[in-house]
This record gives sequence, structure tokens and C-alpha cells, in this order.
Amino acid sequence: MKKVLIAEDDAVFLNLLKSELQKYSDRFEVLTAKDGEEATRVLSRTQISLLITDIKMPRIDGLGLLAYVNENFPFIPCFVMTAYETPELRKRLPKDIRRFFRKPFPTDQLGPDILKIFDRDIPEGILHGISVSSFMMMIEMEKKTCILEVILPDGDKGLFYFEKGVLYNAVCKGLKGKAAALKFVSRKRAKFSFKPLPEKKIAKLEKIILKDLVREAASSDKKTDEKKDDAAQADGLNLPGVFVTSDKAKRGQMTVTNIAITDIRMLFKLKPELIAGNKLMIEFHLDDQPRSQVSKEVIVTGVENHIVDAEFCSKEHYDRLGPYLHFNGLDKKRW
Repeated sequence: MKKVLIAEDDAVFLNLLKSELQKYSDRFEVLTAKDGEEATRVLSRTQISLLITDIKMPRIDGLGLLAYVNENFPFIPCFVMTAYETPELRKRLPKDIRRFFRKPFPTDQLGPDILKIFDRDIPEGILHGISVSSFMMMIEMEKKTCILEVILPDGDKGLFYFEKGVLYNAVCKGLKGKAAALKFVSRKRAKFSFKPLPEKKIAKLEKIILKDLVREAASSDKKTDEKKDDAAQADGLNLPGVFVTSDKAKRGQMTVTNIAITDIRMLFKLKPELIAGNKLMIEFHLDDQPRSQVSKEVIVTGVENHIVDAEFCSKEHYDRLGPYLHFNGLDKKRW
């Protein structure tokens, strides 16, 4: 049976929530924790399907708990309860935090939203970690004073100083202030931790408006994506084709922009929801005289924006492609 963990330090409100959710006992079990520290212990020994957490809690607060879940259990969807959420922030927050409840709220709102998560037929859209912008927005929303450390998957590390929820300083290797913040704010995956505040007051470089920072980063990322897609198109080939995933859940149009003896690069018309290891059946036409049709199974090795790199599954794929690759000087991998 699925398990829902509620972390809330107000014992009266926690009992109200637990009592209300008792009517769903045939669908899920409710576990409770009085603060973030107790919640981490529950998470370490029990498989949790959904976390619901207050932000203001003793010992480990809600943000610390979300940082722990983000690092150790990134596939657990999260609901957040807070007294400070506003309509403006609700619009700005990305959807990796599934639901914000502004306290106090009618307890009967909670059950239907839990079922919406559990009744999804496919796992598409399930939380894959909290984005940097979401985490920073929660710090802003809670008016928290802290030093936030953000570590990206590639190892880059940044420090961000918030005073009463306002971002005043940011540093990473070689960058400071807004330039450093822009490098991190649009990233979808990261590890978060809080560093102790020093005794001496931290210098304020500039007041960085988070909503403007997110907007500027999104605009910059869009231009970068367009440049990368143009570069892929210019790889040398332009062979139209189609793809379908091995489970037939996703299909669409793509263009082959490069082929080698073991590898293939494709430019997808729509940004693909694929990861390394996915298998695809692809079909495309060569630009030779008979417009030869090629059908192959490939395994995805990398995805960046609209560009997908893959390897041929079968080592016998050289048949029809052999003469074409040799004639066009594509016998060796070029990218």
C-alpha cells in the first residue's frame, strides 16, 4: 500500500490532517513526523510515496527536509504547507513542487489532491528532484536568512546569501553576484545544503530580484538552445525520418544530421522526453538516388535540447548503410 508522510510540528493540526485522511485508509497509509529530523528517519527506513511538509519546523525545517529528499529520494512527489504563500508566488513557482497549501486551509482539500498524484496512469511528470529556482523561491517565500550551497550534477558549486528572503550575494568559481546566480538558477537538478552563518555580517553585493533573474535565465537558455539546434542541423546531413520508443509510448518526427559506423545523431522536431538507455526504432530515407529507406533499432546515449545521440543496437547494421557511409566518408565517428 502507498504511504504518505506528513511532517508538521503543530500537533493539533497534524492530528486534524491524520483524522481527515483516515477516510482514504483503503488507498494509502498516513505516517507522521513532528519535524524534519524525524521525517528523515522515517524516509530512511520506509518507502514513501508522497511527502507533505510544513516549512517552519524545529531542528530540521521544511527546506532542509526538501533538500534531503531532493538528494536522496528525488522521485518522491512533494506537497508544501506554508503560511506565507501568495498568489504571485504560486504563478511563478515551477511544477516540481506539486501543491502549495497556504495555512490555514480546509483539511478536506488534501485527500483529493493526494489521489490525483496516485491515480496517474503513467509516471510522466513525476518529480525528478527540485529545481534551483523552486528552492530559491521557497527561501524567498519564507523570508529565510541563510547561506545556500548549490552543487550541480557536473560538480560546479555556488553559494547564495539570502537575507529575509532577498538574494543579496552569489559566488561560484570565477563569478560573483548576478552573473554567478544566472549560471545556476535555470538548472533543473542540483543538491542543496545550508551553511552556518558567520559571526561577521556578510557583504551585500546587490539586491537580486529573483523573478527577474529567472526570466533572464530562461531567455538566455532559449537563445542557447536555438544556437545548438542550428549547429546540429549544420552537421552535414538532413535526412528526414520518424521514431518510436520501444514501448510505443512516444513517437514523432526527427532529422538525421550525422551517421557513423556505430553512431547516429538526430535532431528532434519537438524536445524529446528521453534519457540515456531508451531504445528507439527509427526509420529515415538516405539522400542517395533511390532514396533508400533505412529502419534500425538504436539505444540513446545522450540528450541535449532537441539533439539525441544514439548507437545502433545491432552490430550487423552496416548492410545497406555500408556503401553509403563509405561513399560519403562517414566510416568513422565525426562528433
